[in-house]
Amino acid sequence: MGAIRFTVLLCLITVNYFLFAQENTRPTVAILDFEGQGISLQEVQTLTERMRTEIGNTNAIRLIERKAIESIMAEQGLAQSGCVSDECAAEVGQLLGVQFMINGLIGKLGDSYTIDVKMFSVETGATERSKNVTHEGNIEGLLVEMQILAWEIVGLSAPPALKLKRAGETEKPTVAIMDFEGRGISMMEAQTLTDRFMTAMANTQRVQLVDRATMGDVLNEQGYSSSECTSDECASEVGAMLGVQLMVNGSIGKIGNTYTIDAKMFSVATGAAESMKNLSYQGEVDGLITEMEILSWEILGLQVPKELQEKRRMGTQAYLQQQAGVAPKTQIGALVRGLVFPGWGHLYSNERKSAYRWMGVEAVMGGLIYAVYSSHQSATADYNNYNSLYQAESDINLMLEYKQNRNNSRNDITTAVTQITILAGITGTVWIANAVHAYMNGPGSEKKKIEKKEKKDEPEPETIEQSLSKVDIHLAYEPILQQTQINFSIPIDYSGFNK
Repeated sequence: MGAIRFTVLLCLITVNYFLFAQENTRPTVAILDFEGQGISLQEVQTLTERMRTEIGNTNAIRLIERKAIESIMAEQGLAQSGCVSDECAAEVGQLLGVQFMINGLIGKLGDSYTIDVKMFSVETGATERSKNVTHEGNIEGLLVEMQILAWEIVGLSAPPALKLKRAGETEKPTVAIMDFEGRGISMMEAQTLTDRFMTAMANTQRVQLVDRATMGDVLNEQGYSSSECTSDECASEVGAMLGVQLMVNGSIGKIGNTYTIDAKMFSVATGAAESMKNLSYQGEVDGLITEMEILSWEILGLQVPKELQEKRRMGTQAYLQQQAGVAPKTQIGALVRGLVFPGWGHLYSNERKSAYRWMGVEAVMGGLIYAVYSSHQSATADYNNYNSLYQAESDINLMLEYKQNRNNSRNDITTAVTQITILAGITGTVWIANAVHAYMNGPGSEKKKIEKKEKKDEPEPETIEQSLSKVDIHLAYEPILQQTQINFSIPIDYSGFNK
């Protein structure tokens, strides 16, 4: 039993020793009542007392109590309101045995209040640190300014909660947002989407957000990077250091052509989840911007604005074009352009490979028509020449020869006309097919497919539009008919015709 008591006593002595050693490492500081100009003595004393209370919360110094200061000054026949010079403050500091003194001035100029504060060495009189601030508004706002100055005058950064309080947003819950974890997307993309999420949440005007720079400073102090602090425990620890009420973290992943977003908002004090949201998205990666904007409203339990709902419905690009006064791209637009010129409708839809293919096919067809037309012109010239020779010739043998040549030329002309007619028909067919293909792959067509898939969980059979979008067109030479042909290959799932 005696050994146990000795061990406990030894532990207490050790703890007290370390606490005493730590206590001795902190500088001793006394704060004199600030000088007031344009405000009452009672207001000055109240504001000075607020700084005393807050400076004690920093745990950076050992603060001498107001009563000790008043006792010393009473012995010297001084009043705090009369001790405003540095010499007087230094004398009081020496009597108190402190290392540093803090004094200052609070004044009013028009509708603005000014605060000037200084901490100086009692031994040397040298200024250790000085701060000043100008406040526009009610005098009550000086209470927060004095609290912030209490941290800054001892060389520390004021807690984010105080900075938010300075902005007059004390009624709103404080929130910090960690960078979303990227899974299948780059870190830069994840950070960009997180920034948009933060901006959209700020736009709700329902919360007070800690800025990225402040959170980055805290992470750096703890030896973390934003990409490493992904667990709830780490986020909760950071939230506690930031002094916020709520933390938001999450992940953005990609599986095949589907993006997933999972987000959670939880209480820093209890660790309990306040709100959890998740969604899946298919489409271009820039559509995630809209989804993150919508998610910022939903996770707070707020009604999503109509403009964001419209942005999701139309697609980001089309919505931005509409906002800029540019008509959004449509399937009809692709169809009309395809009818005007082959490939133009595909270029309009950013389908460059298909555009060049259709242009190439039409160019080949144009070349064939031109070649046959040239043959037609040559045959016509031969026909006219042989006919003239036939009319002018008197030799029966030559007349028969010219007549035969004239008939051959006539047959060549007929063949050329037939070929031109066929080629023109094929060219027209290809032209129409190009326009239909442009429509099937035009802007919005992919979105319609996605919307249909979201309505049903089971896989859907191919629709006619999907089959036509896979149309294969190529030129081929037919040796039996001795002519060039255009072949169409269209895979079709007949079960889709009921759609």
